[in-house]
Amino acid sequence: MKKLILLLILPLFINGKIFSQLADENFDYAEGDSLQQHNWFTIGSVYTNRMLVTSPGLSFPDYINSDNGNAVRIDTTGQDVYRDFSSPRTSGNIYASFLVNVKTSKPAGDYFASLLSSTSTTSLAGRVYAKDSSGNIAFGLSKTTETVSYTPARYFKDTTYLLILKYSINPGAANDSVSLFVYSPSVHVPSSEPVPEIGPKGGNGADLTDLGRFSLRQGTASSAPRVILDGIYITTTWDNSALPVELVSFNSVVSERNVTLNWATASENNNAGFEIERKISGNESQVWVKAGNIKGKGNSNVQNSYAFTDMNLYSGTYQYRLKQTDFNGSYEYFYLNNDVNIGVPEKFSLQQNYPNPFNPVTNVEFGISKSGFVSLKIHDMLGKEVATLVNENLPVGYYTVKFDGSNLSSGVYLCIMKVKDIIITTKMILMK
Repeated sequence: MKKLILLLILPLFINGKIFSQLADENFDYAEGDSLQQHNWFTIGSVYTNRMLVTSPGLSFPDYINSDNGNAVRIDTTGQDVYRDFSSPRTSGNIYASFLVNVKTSKPAGDYFASLLSSTSTTSLAGRVYAKDSSGNIAFGLSKTTETVSYTPARYFKDTTYLLILKYSINPGAANDSVSLFVYSPSVHVPSSEPVPEIGPKGGNGADLTDLGRFSLRQGTASSAPRVILDGIYITTTWDNSALPVELVSFNSVVSERNVTLNWATASENNNAGFEIERKISGNESQVWVKAGNIKGKGNSNVQNSYAFTDMNLYSGTYQYRLKQTDFNGSYEYFYLNNDVNIGVPEKFSLQQNYPNPFNPVTNVEFGISKSGFVSLKIHDMLGKEVATLVNENLPVGYYTVKFDGSNLSSGVYLCIMKVKDIIITTKMILMK
């Protein structure tokens, strides 16, 4: 795995504000998955010929997102998609870098990638094209719908190139501009921004209200290229510094209601830590919620391993990601490449309450493997019933209820669950 990186994100300070990474996509998912399974959304109403993950991913010397996953195949006449930035931008520059390998192209040429407003799926700006010219490839650029400007046809099919699309938000109406940089594998990307291959280029169309999405497009069969695209990296400054964290593994293990996430880093630079985020899978309206956090190692040149257990989940399917943050506030996301499924209980169970001892509130967890009437009650050591927590029919699943012992004296109590002909008992210690 490469350690020296291009176009990465040390944050840019402007008027005291930190601008950091906006998007990062390595397509590190199972081959054959559609992008809609992994935080990409459909443009328009075409649902045929979905963009699918393909293997292997693309490689480029010293590039941050080289060899970090699979890739996506962009074909023709099918579904178009977009992915949201971490936050939209209304000022400054946006740099979108990505790897492209053109498989076939047409003399007419068409665009396959562009930027969008956070509120629009139709206002496409910063359109990147490819066309055939006597068997070679020329890359092109337009701001919106004006005449496309093309590079010389010095590029080749079946070769991976690094493309950098720059969108500059300039004061005034219709003053925004776009630029395109193209790098061959044998060319070193400089540490400071050079003259672009195309641009800066304005256009006849209106400026975007903001920049908030990156889109992939499948044009018509008569004009659109067929390409493999990988390693999307979007930030607000040109920089070829080192990546704060190089992740080498990220996986999950399920034990009943608990999910343990394990990940390892090959190196760390100013790593403040990881925030673990979770959401319910299969519903695009679901938001990511914080499940916990782990402190980073700061600076390290050796492999470090981390683990976090997300406990007491309800039955369902979940997605996980890590939000890695460095000490100056910039961050990036690492996505678990598989969904995590919490199934239904295999048997009736009553777990030890937590905390225990408690004062005065504790949690009681139980599992129901067959639907039916469930009784869950608290008794003192003389057998007297002091509280009823559950007394009803319940469907199959995992449950958590709270018990408040504010009105009870310190001592040992029994939590008794009855379901069908099964009785399960645990001891609880109330200590005031």
